Amino acid sequence: MINCRPLMTVSISTAALLVTAPLLAHHGAVTQPSLYLTDDFVELQGEIVEVLWRNPHTRARMSVVDENGNEQLWEIELSPGPRGLERSGINRDDLLGPARAAGYVSRRDADSLGALHILLPDGREYAQGNRELLWGGDRFTNSFQEIDEEQAAEERRTATSIFRTWGRRQGPRPQADEYHHLLTERGRELAAGFYAPRDNPELECRTGVGASMMDPTPLRIVDEGDRISIHQAEYNVHRTIWLDPEASGAEPAASPYGFSVGRWEDDVLIVHTTDIDFPYLDPYGTPQSDQTEYLERFELEETDGQVALNYSLTATDPVLYAEPIVFARSRQWQPGRVFEEFNCAHEWDGTE
Repeated sequence: MINCRPLMTVSISTAALLVTAPLLAHHGAVTQPSLYLTDDFVELQGEIVEVLWRNPHTRARMSVVDENGNEQLWEIELSPGPRGLERSGINRDDLLGPARAAGYVSRRDADSLGALHILLPDGREYAQGNRELLWGGDRFTNSFQEIDEEQAAEERRTATSIFRTWGRRQGPRPQADEYHHLLTERGRELAAGFYAPRDNPELECRTGVGASMMDPTPLRIVDEGDRISIHQAEYNVHRTIWLDPEASGAEPAASPYGFSVGRWEDDVLIVHTTDIDFPYLDPYGTPQSDQTEYLERFELEETDGQVALNYSLTATDPVLYAEPIVFARSRQWQPGRVFEEFNCAHEWDGTE
């Protein structure tokens, strides 16, 4: 058990801790300066009094008492969702009680900490990625998500073209500073104002095509004859790609995922999406207008027995983009990957 000293907050320089791979949190990486105050590494010691055991990521409330005896209630943001923590051997009740947390304070909320480390009441420490333990003791071991072997065998037998279960995105998510120079003056103005208000739709468990397709979680592409469906694990997103909308009776209608029409060029699926009713291209506040259009490419690649999906999205917007914005990433085939329930909550509503 943790032997708690008088409860207090401690702020130390980032140079005092070796920070390695970025934390892919729900609102973006904790190491991303536009989202978090990364110049100061903050350590909190207190008591976790409440836990929100829900996606898109686990959150906890920690009561901290400063040197003057004043109590402050902090929200601790943990990147893994409940299933990810459970695979590491952490359950909801394990977080309750005397604990420590360390990371960066959110720019949106001065009482919210994006945690890179958390020391549980039983003395075990959870450290993101390959970070060295901050307080010593036992480290939790991350485990892979479950594979359904029967489902995997069936998919290996029947999989054709791009119609498979694809694993995590390869490489980091494209970052806003890589393409914000392509925005028009109005686009840059809107992007610059994003982080002041709490206006990120992901805080309300909503997402769009650009964010969803670049998400690290797995996706499944299914051939349904006159249409193709895409199921993205994060936010339990379901998209429909119409191959012959007129014959299917499908009519354009504005939605967060727009109206998508696909065609085949040899073995490559080309998807054109219009009628997009969603304010942002990505989780970082890159704006898009109602004139935004997407052109996506889904291409199968087989090399030395490895099967990959090469994917790209080109976004054009005559109002907000001076030049097209292009995202491109690949995924590896992962037959039998089990999609965990994505039970999202954006508020502390008392529901577990």
